[in-house]
Amino acid sequence: MNLAFRKRTPGDILGILKRRAWLLILPTVAVALAVAISLQDFPEKYKSTSFLTLTPPSISEKVAPSLTDENLSNRLQSIGSAVLSRSSLSELVEQYGLYPRDIAAGMPVGDIAEKMKGDILVEPERGEGQQVVGFRISYEYTDPVTAQKVTAELANRYIASQLSASQESAETTKEFIDTQLEQAKASLDALEQQRLQIMASNIETLPESSQGLIAQLQGLRQREQTIYKEKETLMMERGRVFENVRALNSQIRLVENFGQKETQDAVVQATRIEDTPAYAELITRRTEVAAKLENLKKQFRERHPDVVQAQIELSKVNDEIEKLARTTDSRVKQVNDAANRRAELQKSSLEIEREKAEGQIRQIDVQMQAKDLEIRQNSAQIVQLESRINLIPNVKVALEGVNNQYASAKANYDELLRKFNTAQQQVERESNDQGETIQIVDAANLPETPENASKKTFLLFGGIGAGLFFGLALTAFYEFPRLFRINSVVDAEYYTGLPVWAAIPPLLTEGEVVQARRRTLFLRAGGIAIAAAAVPVLALAISATRLFELIG
Repeated sequence: MNLAFRKRTPGDILGILKRRAWLLILPTVAVALAVAISLQDFPEKYKSTSFLTLTPPSISEKVAPSLTDENLSNRLQSIGSAVLSRSSLSELVEQYGLYPRDIAAGMPVGDIAEKMKGDILVEPERGEGQQVVGFRISYEYTDPVTAQKVTAELANRYIASQLSASQESAETTKEFIDTQLEQAKASLDALEQQRLQIMASNIETLPESSQGLIAQLQGLRQREQTIYKEKETLMMERGRVFENVRALNSQIRLVENFGQKETQDAVVQATRIEDTPAYAELITRRTEVAAKLENLKKQFRERHPDVVQAQIELSKVNDEIEKLARTTDSRVKQVNDAANRRAELQKSSLEIEREKAEGQIRQIDVQMQAKDLEIRQNSAQIVQLESRINLIPNVKVALEGVNNQYASAKANYDELLRKFNTAQQQVERESNDQGETIQIVDAANLPETPENASKKTFLLFGGIGAGLFFGLALTAFYEFPRLFRINSVVDAEYYTGLPVWAAIPPLLTEGEVVQARRRTLFLRAGGIAIAAAAVPVLALAISATRLFELIG
């Protein structure tokens, strides 16, 4: 007697599958149908992408050095933190009405913003030598037009945030240096006042010409203050004109952006011939002629003159509709040209005003250079007088200490003044977009096909596989106990080790045979009913859990 387990042959396995075919087919079909029904609500996601590049400075590299890869990465990370923050994304969710199902389900706007952040991808773009030349912004959403609009808005927010951060940094630096410059100027003036007091207190010990020299020195100091005040007035006027230039630049950018949007809207309107009165009139006419032709065909033959005349009239109406459609390109061109001309006229007017303002700035710069020349000449005269006064022995020692402090304070003041001018230039570069900026190279595209279209087929086959797996599990559940019983002649010969000479089939009466057939039919009908009832249940379960939305 053999107690070892008999291995099943492929023929045995095939027999099991034939015997349990309904256990395999019904779960597979039920799960596949449930998945197919649920796939009707499968969220198709469209991906819109915009490419932004780092524009080099429009002025000398010595004046505005380019950013390194590390600085650019840090700046992009800082800007991205602001653009992709919860508050910023929450505004976009409310502005464009994003994720309506989540809002209807009562999900907080902050959580929806975090979900939206997962649909946004920012990737740096590297050129030759692995140098960062720009970055791509992508956004996935169920509506292609909304995906395009949101991507364009994100790109614009990156640009606005970069400009704001650059201007804020430059202005903060300028204000800090300006404060230090005022303190240094106050210290310098105090030392100068101290020096004048020493000279005034020793006026009797000076030579007879000393009084005239001191008077000349005071006059030069007053003249120096007057020149500084005049220069300050020029700087304030220059700042006012410069603010006007900034405002004009902003207006020019607004005109360009509005012109592009107006052109796009006009082109879209021009391409929709369905909204024109002529198209509506032709459609109405074609409907009437078609109805007339159908009535004539019911009354007369195909060659009847009235039928032929109605067919000719219907063909003419169709030709007029096609002719109206062919004129779309000319209407689009006319609308596009008109919108561009309006934008160019507005832009040209603003540019003329900006050129006038820039001319005023150049004139003010010339005047300021003249004032600087006067300051240098006045300073040279002051130095000459001071050198003559310092030759007086009685006050020379007292003045030397003050002069050393004054020289040190003057050097510090000159260094701060140089830094102040550098910071002022940086503010002007950022305001006039002359420094390194971020610009849109490829605007947000309108996606035509969903990104996750291939997942439908995958999920459908996955559903078939899951149903088949469940059917195999049921088959194993019913067939596993049979493996430990003798079910055939082969099992009897294997486990007993004896040859089987004959096998007697079950002896059933005709009534028992009919009862067995009925039982089989009843089980199959019950299985089909259960499978049919399971299809909507599974479909509802998949929809309730939003499984495909998470996968998609």
